[in-house]
Amino acid sequence: MGYNFNLTRSRPRCSIYARMRRPSPFASLICFWSFSDIVTSTPANTVYEFGPFRLEVGEHRLVRDGRAAPLAGKAFDTLRVLLERHGTLVSKRDLMNAIWPETAVEENNLDRNISTVRKALGETATESQYIETVPRVGYRFRASLSTPRSESLPTPSSLSPDISAIAVLPFADMSPARDQDYLCEGLAEEIINALAQVDGLRVASRTASFQFRATGADVRAVGQQLGVGTLLEGSVRKVADRLRVTVQLIEVASGFHRWSRRFDRLLDDVFAIQDEIAENVAASLRGNVLSQHERQALLRPQTGAASYEYYLRGRQYLPRLTEPDLQRSGEMFEHAVALDADYGPAYAGLAVVHATLYEWYGARERDQLRAERASQKALELSPCLAESHVARGFALSLRQLYDQAVSEFEQAIRINPNFFDAYYYFARTCFAHGDIQRSADLFRMAGKIRHEDFQSPMLLSQSLRMLGRMEESRDAAREGIQRAESALALNPRDVRALSLGSGALYEDGQKERAMEWSKRSLELHPDDVGALVNAACLHAKAGQKEAALEFLERVFACGWGKRDWVEHDPDYDVLRDDPRFQQLLAKLK
Repeated sequence: MGYNFNLTRSRPRCSIYARMRRPSPFASLICFWSFSDIVTSTPANTVYEFGPFRLEVGEHRLVRDGRAAPLAGKAFDTLRVLLERHGTLVSKRDLMNAIWPETAVEENNLDRNISTVRKALGETATESQYIETVPRVGYRFRASLSTPRSESLPTPSSLSPDISAIAVLPFADMSPARDQDYLCEGLAEEIINALAQVDGLRVASRTASFQFRATGADVRAVGQQLGVGTLLEGSVRKVADRLRVTVQLIEVASGFHRWSRRFDRLLDDVFAIQDEIAENVAASLRGNVLSQHERQALLRPQTGAASYEYYLRGRQYLPRLTEPDLQRSGEMFEHAVALDADYGPAYAGLAVVHATLYEWYGARERDQLRAERASQKALELSPCLAESHVARGFALSLRQLYDQAVSEFEQAIRINPNFFDAYYYFARTCFAHGDIQRSADLFRMAGKIRHEDFQSPMLLSQSLRMLGRMEESRDAAREGIQRAESALALNPRDVRALSLGSGALYEDGQKERAMEWSKRSLELHPDDVGALVNAACLHAKAGQKEAALEFLERVFACGWGKRDWVEHDPDYDVLRDDPRFQQLLAKLK
C-alpha cells in the first residue's frame, strides 16, 4: 500500500455546484434535507427491509445481515428514492431532480450512483434482483419489500447528544477586502489544537471541519455529517490593526446558543482572544472549570502580529502538500522567523515542510539539512510544544535514527495525549523501521482520536495483514472504506481517499471498484505522487507487473519515495525479483 500521508490534497469543492458563482459545501446538504422533508412523505425514522438488506433512513445506513454495507452520499439517496417509489418506474429525469434538486448535473452522475448501488447490493446490470433498468427511460425497484415502518425513536427533546464532541468551523471573513481567509482558518485551527488537549472533549479535525466554509448552514445537517453535538462558528473583521471576532457555541440538536461573545481588540491581542475562546468553550462543554494544568496546556507561544500573519499563511499552504504549495508554505514560515527568530511554532512548521519535500520530492540533501536544523531550533525554543517533538521525530526518522525519533514521538504524546499527528507520524516511522506490531497499535489509536480519518484504519489493515490477523485486517479495511466514502460524499475530488481507498477495496474483494477509484484519482491528478504509488501497489497486487513498474518509473526514477517503507511494504513483494524494480529501488534514499 502506498505510504503517502497526504492529509488533505486540495481545497474541497462540491462538484455539483460548480456552476454557482460562489459554491457552498452546505448546498447539497440543505437540498437533501429540504427534499426529504417537503417533497417526500417518508419520516426520517423509516426503515425498509428487502432480502438480507435493511435501509435505515434516519441513520443514513444500509445494513446487510446485521453488518453495515458501504453506501454513502448520493448513492444512498438514489437507493432511498427508488425504495420510496418501489414497484413504479422512476424516470431518469425525476430521479435526478430528486437527488440533485435545482441543480444541473450530467446523466453520468446518475449512472455512477446506480452502479455503486448495484455493487452494494451484490448485483450487476445484466443480473439484477432488485433494480430493473428500462433502457433510455429509468429504473424500477422490483423486489419484494417489507412495508415501510417507523421505528420507535426518542423524540428530539429526549435525545442526549454528545455535546462534548465539537467541530470548529472556519470563521467567516467579514473584513472590507475579504482578504483574511488565512486568519479565519488560522484562528479556527489554533482553537481546534487547543481544545484537543482538554480531557473529556472530542474535537473534529481541521480536515473534516474545513469542508464546511459557508455561513447560515443547517447546524443539524453539519453536526450529523461530522458526528458532533456542538459547533463553534464565528466571524472575523480586520481593519488596520483592529480585530473584531464574534463567536457562537451552538448545540446541534436544539440550535441553542450555549455561549457567545464578541471581541474588539488590537491585532496583537489575538492570542488572548484564542485562549479565552478555548477556555470558555472547554468549560461550557465539560461543565466545570479547567484545572491549572489544562489552562497551561491551552497556552501557545506568542509572537508579534506580523510574524504571526506569516505563520498562519504558512499553515494555510502546508496541508495541500503539492510541491509548489510546500515551497510557498516554507517561504511564509521563513518570513515569520525572519521577523521573530524566537518563534518556535514557525520552526516546527518549517521542519515539516522540508521533511515532506525530502521524503516526496527528490530526497535533496538540502531539504534534509533544513528539516534537521529547523526541528532542532523548534525544540530549543518550544520544548513544551507537542508539534516541536513531532517535527523533530519526523526529521530524525528521515536519517533512520529510529530510537531517537521514537523518543520524540513518545514525548509529544506525553505532552498532548490527543494529538493525532503524533500517533500517525509515529506509526509510519514504526512501519518503516519494521516494527509492525507497534505500527498497528499506533494506527489504531490515531483512528480512534480522529473518527473521520480514513488513512489510519486502511494502514492499520495493512499492518494487521502482515501480522496474520486477517479478520481484524478485513474489518479495519472496511472501516477505512466507509470513512473514505463519507469523505468523498463531501469532496468527490479527494485524491487521497480515492487512491489509498483503492487498495482497501481490493483487499475487501471489491476489485472492479478498486480499479475504478484508482483510475478516477489519476484522472483528477495525473501527477500526484501518492496516486501514482498507490496505483502501482494496486496493479502489483493484481498481478499486473508491467503496469505497476510503469507507474513506479514515473516516481522512483526521479528519486521520489521512501526506501525503508518500500522495503517493508508487502504490496511490492511480487516485484522484488524483477531487475527493473531493483534498479528503481536503488535510486531511493
